[in-house]
Amino acid sequence: MNNNKRKYKGVLFDLDGTILYTLADICAAINSPLIKRGVRELSVSETRVIVGSGLLNALHKAFTIRAYKLSEGELDIAYFELMEYYKNNATKYCTPYNGIIDLLENLDIPYGILSNKADILVKDIARVIFPSLSFSYVGGMVSKETKKPNPTNIIKFATQLNIPINDLLYVGDSEVDYKSAVNAQCGLVLVSWGYRDKEELLKLNSTIVDTVEELKGVIDANK
Repeated sequence: MNNNKRKYKGVLFDLDGTILYTLADICAAINSPLIKRGVRELSVSETRVIVGSGLLNALHKAFTIRAYKLSEGELDIAYFELMEYYKNNATKYCTPYNGIIDLLENLDIPYGILSNKADILVKDIARVIFPSLSFSYVGGMVSKETKKPNPTNIIKFATQLNIPINDLLYVGDSEVDYKSAVNAQCGLVLVSWGYRDKEELLKLNSTIVDTVEELKGVIDANK
């Protein structure tokens, strides 16, 4: 096949809610520091609303939802507790969405993962859940400055693979992913099976897919 004639020459995936169902693990991790402080646990459905901008931000929102006030120093301690729990339990419940592994196994263009989860966690999760896949890039948050919707790491992926940015497709499930792709000026598709309701996604000026088969069709455009 001649890749020069296809629309996209590389694809970068968000992790949580896009290729991997991780809510139960994230919920348990967030609840760990809440439980220590006698705060009522969040449900999985409550957790779904607050994820997307990193675990520190989600934890802050969790305490806010429960009207429990923390100083900045106390939040840092709670975040450390969350991370200690999560590092040991990151893949306890998570599972790839139906059809995702088959999709990734059959991609004939470079592909990678970019998440706002801590870099070490993203790499560990990818290694455990996708041991047979050949990702060209697996990355998470190393510094707040490059956290999505900052486009730095999307552009880095394209640059490393010598792919023009407008030939790169970014796949996500949230408004954060939308803003990331807009900032990077790359292609974008949002999946409706993730952590945002389709009604929310429809407010964004983006292609939305409801099935992995539809996602494959977007990736293979002009193949």
